[in-house]
Amino acid sequence: MIPIGSRAFDILVALVQNNGQVLSHAELMAFAWPGLHVEASNIRVQMTHLRREIGCGENGDRYIVSVAGRGYSFVAPVIWNEPQEPTRAPNESLGNDQLFCTNPCIARTFPPRLGHPIGRDENISKLSQMVSERRLVTIVGAGGIGKTTLAVLVAHRLHMFDQVRFVDLSTVDDEAAVLRAIASALDIAISGSDVVDDVISQLSSRHALVILDNCEHVVDIAADIVASLLERTTKAHILATSREALRLPGEAVFLLRPLGVPPHTGHLTVEQALLWPAIQLFIERAVDSGYLEPFVDGQAATIAAICTRLDGNPLAIELVATRMGRYGLERVAEMLDNQLALRWSGARRAAPRHQTAEAMMDWSYALLSDVDQRVFRGLSVFSGEFSLNAAVALMEGEELGQKDIAGSIGNLIDKSLLSLAPGTGPAQLKLSGIAKTYAALKLVALEERPLVGKRQSPHAVPSPQASHPITAFASERGLSMQIPVL
Repeated sequence: MIPIGSRAFDILVALVQNNGQVLSHAELMAFAWPGLHVEASNIRVQMTHLRREIGCGENGDRYIVSVAGRGYSFVAPVIWNEPQEPTRAPNESLGNDQLFCTNPCIARTFPPRLGHPIGRDENISKLSQMVSERRLVTIVGAGGIGKTTLAVLVAHRLHMFDQVRFVDLSTVDDEAAVLRAIASALDIAISGSDVVDDVISQLSSRHALVILDNCEHVVDIAADIVASLLERTTKAHILATSREALRLPGEAVFLLRPLGVPPHTGHLTVEQALLWPAIQLFIERAVDSGYLEPFVDGQAATIAAICTRLDGNPLAIELVATRMGRYGLERVAEMLDNQLALRWSGARRAAPRHQTAEAMMDWSYALLSDVDQRVFRGLSVFSGEFSLNAAVALMEGEELGQKDIAGSIGNLIDKSLLSLAPGTGPAQLKLSGIAKTYAALKLVALEERPLVGKRQSPHAVPSPQASHPITAFASERGLSMQIPVL
């Protein structure tokens, strides 16, 4: 199976159905974006992805060729076969809990193969290699970054395991419930005896992959159980997803980074912007939301600024881009730091913690200690990057000492709420756009803003209006755009 995005797949179907014929950009756009007007550059971007996925040009094999001035044509031979039902041995029944398959043997309850995420090809390849070589791999990243999606895609891609099971830990909160969830995924009937022994017995002779999804709120419990499983089995592999690492011996941490955004967003053309995965995702979701206007070069910098403000977080980008149809680009940019943007709803069938940006942040915020929450809220007054010394100077007082603040900052980094800014020179810290907005709203709601403001150095913290990336790009174009200051 080859994972292909929905737009690229529509283009492939159109080309294959018209094998040997040349289809113009307009004809391909009619297949992939029916009823919508999009720039021709979208076709070029999708064609690049499609050719890479099907191996066009590798080992001399050609499937899709460009015809200058006309379009594209599928030139490989096409043989049409009627689909057949999978066969199985006589009298062999297909159990209710698993599909008839070879490797890997994936349960019916396992999440289905998902659409291929934009900008994650290298991640999928690297993580697949890690999971095949290491017995414990943890995907670590911020909420909404795509950890679960990546884990599911890798599980469907690997064919070395004779059993693959998925355990959703998002709805459990104690050791007994975690063990029950694992046992249920492994089809183990709980007899009242030691569940850990039952799980180990099930896994002891199998080359199995167990995915433990959403470990962050039960991270200590999950770490203890995983340690026992690895110590007492020899062939089982664990792939965990969490907003922080399990910190176990032998653990390989895969840090899932945000989608790429342009480092310099001024004077971009749409075609240049579409080379970056975050921009591709934004535009694709905007079109899906009913935005019918063509994207023009004058919008590229603003879109890039929005994606930069959202730190390339896929969920945040999708939540914002899907409002383009109703609000338009300027209004979306204007309301980016508003409470309304935090509460824009996403996919109806998404997990509750992914329904809105606010729910995504609520999940992380609830896992913090009181001190960590207080420091997190206070750091929101920094409009851009800041040093550890500046953070200590801001938060230090009668109740919080330097050690407390430094410890909290370390915890916030570990839990993917605070990050080190890229670049050389002295280390600088930053809150992501969504995290900063959320923390600032909490600071105001708890009436702490005036107190923190008194300790805030005007020389250390530039004006929010002056430093806001969207305001800056609007100013370059002679536009007046006010970003709410919280």
